[in-house]
Amino acid sequence: MTSLILLVLTMLLIPLLANAVPALRISVRGILGAVALAFLVVGSGPSQLSAQETSISGLFFGDYYYVAGHHDAEVEDANGFWARRMYLTIDNRFNSEWDARIRFEAGTKGDFSTSATMEPFLKDLYVRWRRGNHRILIGLSSSPTWSLLEGQWGYRDVEKTPMDLFKLGSSRDFGVAFQGSLDEAQKFRYHVMFGNGSSTKTETNKGKKIMGSVEFRPTENLILQAGADSEDRAGDQDRQSFTGTAILNGERGRVGLMGARQVRKAPGEDDVNVDVFSVFGVLDATERVNVLARYDRMATPIPDGAGISYFRMDPTSEGGFFLFGVDVAMTDNVHLIPNIEVVSYDDDALDSDIFLKTTFSIRF
Repeated sequence: MTSLILLVLTMLLIPLLANAVPALRISVRGILGAVALAFLVVGSGPSQLSAQETSISGLFFGDYYYVAGHHDAEVEDANGFWARRMYLTIDNRFNSEWDARIRFEAGTKGDFSTSATMEPFLKDLYVRWRRGNHRILIGLSSSPTWSLLEGQWGYRDVEKTPMDLFKLGSSRDFGVAFQGSLDEAQKFRYHVMFGNGSSTKTETNKGKKIMGSVEFRPTENLILQAGADSEDRAGDQDRQSFTGTAILNGERGRVGLMGARQVRKAPGEDDVNVDVFSVFGVLDATERVNVLARYDRMATPIPDGAGISYFRMDPTSEGGFFLFGVDVAMTDNVHLIPNIEVVSYDDDALDSDIFLKTTFSIRF
């Protein structure tokens, strides 16, 4: 039965992987075809494969949205349904020390003008080795940039974390990563990664990116983290980022603080600093209802603001971003989250951006 399930899964992955990585279509089909044949061969009897643990999970979220106000008149009054993301994750544990993950993501541009189907691509593709409190990952995996904050925020289906939203880095990179704790109590933790700096895309330059974070957990409820990264970019347009995060978890919720600065260099020009500060809170109001709120302060203009998917922010003005929502759990796996997002600009000539949304999130 296990072999049959893996065979069906393999056949489903062939077109997905071929579409996600066009340059590998021939080799991927050949490799996966050979794997499928191997499953058939070993399927009739006991093998090492039967000792492995394989799990499949998924996440799908989107919104019904209405743009009640916007600094761009072309976007104002836009409304409709959109599917923002779909994830399909396959985890396989070979034994107590080795495991691997492959995750596909599909999404749309969210630029209010492009009509297209959701396109799949590889989000995670790595093998991991564990020994004691330490781990080594090789492949496409989570970067240290904001993985802690995203997990503690807990509402990626409603909105990205600040550095992600404002396009100050990437959640993934291809390279080698080291994770773990420096003590048995796991109060001191680290995550270091050396990668291409190309996110989920292929490498196109000689420069690389190094990222790292350290955590201190003095109590069960308090988490303190400092992080930094340095990216060697083409054309002497290097970037360095610095972050600080504090999270406090309580019996009925959690609060978090984050500050970040990114230094952008350009030949013959002064460095450009991008500064962002954020505070959020999540309250467990009842067993099935959570209340969430967040405020981000853009202390400097966001240079890539006009390219933010599902948003389109003005790139010339400082401002503040406010989010408020109510998470209603219809079941453990299905959530409806009415929410409002507002961007208020310091420049009085710019109208505020106001998004009214009902977010739906389904896990399986």
